[in-house]
Amino acid sequence: MSEKDIIVRFAPSPTGHLHVGGARTALFNYLFAKKEGGKFLLRIEDTDKKRSTSEMSMEIIEGLEWLGLIPDSTPLYQSDNVENHTEIAKRLLAENRAYRCFCSKEEEDLRRSEGGKVVSFMYDRTCLNLSSDEIKDNLKNKIPYVIRFKVPQGETRFKDRIHKEVKINNSEIEDFILLRSDGSPTYQLSVVSDDISMKISDVIRGDDHLSNTFKQILLFLAIGKKPPRYSHLPLIMGPDRKKLSKRHGETSILEFRKKGYLPEALVTYFSHLSWSPPDHKKIYDLKTLTDDFKLTSISKNSPIFDHDKLNFINSKAIKGKDPIKILEILFKNNEFEKKYKKYEVSKLKDLIEMVKPRMKKIHDFIPQFDIFLSNFIDYDKTEFNKLKIERKSTVSYLEELENSLNLITDFNKTNVEIILRKIVEKRKVKSGDIIHPLRFALTNTTVSPSIFEIIDFLGKDNVSKRIKGFIEFLNTNVLSD
Repeated sequence: MSEKDIIVRFAPSPTGHLHVGGARTALFNYLFAKKEGGKFLLRIEDTDKKRSTSEMSMEIIEGLEWLGLIPDSTPLYQSDNVENHTEIAKRLLAENRAYRCFCSKEEEDLRRSEGGKVVSFMYDRTCLNLSSDEIKDNLKNKIPYVIRFKVPQGETRFKDRIHKEVKINNSEIEDFILLRSDGSPTYQLSVVSDDISMKISDVIRGDDHLSNTFKQILLFLAIGKKPPRYSHLPLIMGPDRKKLSKRHGETSILEFRKKGYLPEALVTYFSHLSWSPPDHKKIYDLKTLTDDFKLTSISKNSPIFDHDKLNFINSKAIKGKDPIKILEILFKNNEFEKKYKKYEVSKLKDLIEMVKPRMKKIHDFIPQFDIFLSNFIDYDKTEFNKLKIERKSTVSYLEELENSLNLITDFNKTNVEIILRKIVEKRKVKSGDIIHPLRFALTNTTVSPSIFEIIDFLGKDNVSKRIKGFIEFLNTNVLSD
C-alpha cells in the first residue's frame, strides 16, 4: 500500500462529549495521516438514535476545529448509510454466514441467570440450526428476530502496531447481532460497512476496542474485504490509576477552552500521553508534531493524566503567545470587549506583555486589565494584611517618593528606580520596606510583575494618583504602627 492510499478516520459517537481520550485519539490519527501523506477523515457514528444528538455532533466538530484537527473532507454521518449496512447483513444471511435469531430478550435474560444471579453468558446458538420450515413458520407468525453473525471455527489474529500480534480463539466470540429486531444495524456492522466504503487503510483507536476488532476482522473476511491495519492506544488513567472519568475532573475539550487553556497547550500535552515528542520542553504546533510523529514509538503502557503538567504547559504556551493573538481570544468575551475596546491596541498589547509571564490561563488576564486600567482601586484589606508594615513610616516613605516623582521631567522606570534607591539609602531601610507597599499601592496585591515595569506602564499621573490613594487608605483605616 502506497502512502497515497493512507486513509484514517476518527469516529466518535455523538452520545457524549469529545473528551481527553477521544481528542488524543483524533490527534494521533491526524498526525499519522499527515506524516504518511494520507487523509484524515471524520465519521460521526450516530446510529444510536435514542442517545445521539445533533448538538453533540456539532460540539465534537467544533472541538476538533479548535484543536486544529481539520478533516480532509466534510464529516460523514453513519446514519446516512444505513441502507448499505442493511444490505451487507442481508447478503451474509443469504450466504449462510449469518442467521435469524427468534429468541426474545426475556428468554436470553433467563439463560443469563442462574439461581437468581447473573452469570457469564454467550448466546448458545439456539436458533442456528432451525429448519427452513421452522423459520418460515416464525416469519409467518411475525415473531420478531435479529440477524446474528455466524462466527466460524478457528482463531482470529492480527498484528497490532502497538501491541504486536494479538489473537483469540473464536470459541470465545459470541455470534454477535448484525441487525436488531427493528431492522437497525448494530455498531459492529455499521463500522465495517463504513470502513469499506470510506476505504479506510488504518484504524487507530483505544484499547477498549480490542474485543470489537476481532469481530470486525471476521466481518471483513466474511464480506471478502481486507481488514485495515490496527493500532490500539492504551487508555488514559487518572491519578488513582483507574480509567480517566468525571470523578477525576475530566471534562469536554470545549470546557478546556472555557477554562482558559490554549489549543496548542492541549495538543502538546496530549502528544505526551503514550508518545514522547523529541523536545519535552517545547510547545508544539501540529506541523512540527507531524514531522516528528512515529506511530510505532507509542508506548502500550497507560499514561496518567496530570492536571499540574497541563497547567504548566499552558502557562508556557501563554508566555510564547503573540499578545495580539491573546487579545483576540479575550475579545471573544463580549463583556470584556465592550469594556476595553476603547483603549489603543498598543496599550493593551503592552499590558499583556507585562503580565503574561505570570499567567496560567487566559482568563487570568481579565483581573489584570481591571487592575492596571482602572481609575480607582478599592484596596483589599485581607490582601493588605499580608504586608505587615508600619503605617507611619510607610506613609512617610510613600509621601517622599510621590513628591520626588512629581519633580521628574523624564518619567521612566530607570529614573524612578534611581530616586527610589536614593530614598532607601537616605532612610537607611531595606528596599523592600518601600517596594512592597508601593507594589500594593499600584496593584492592590502583594504579587505582581516587576514594580518598575508597572511604573513604566502606568505613567506618571496614574502612579501619583495611586500612591496618594493608598496613603489615604492607610490614614483612614485602623492599622498597627
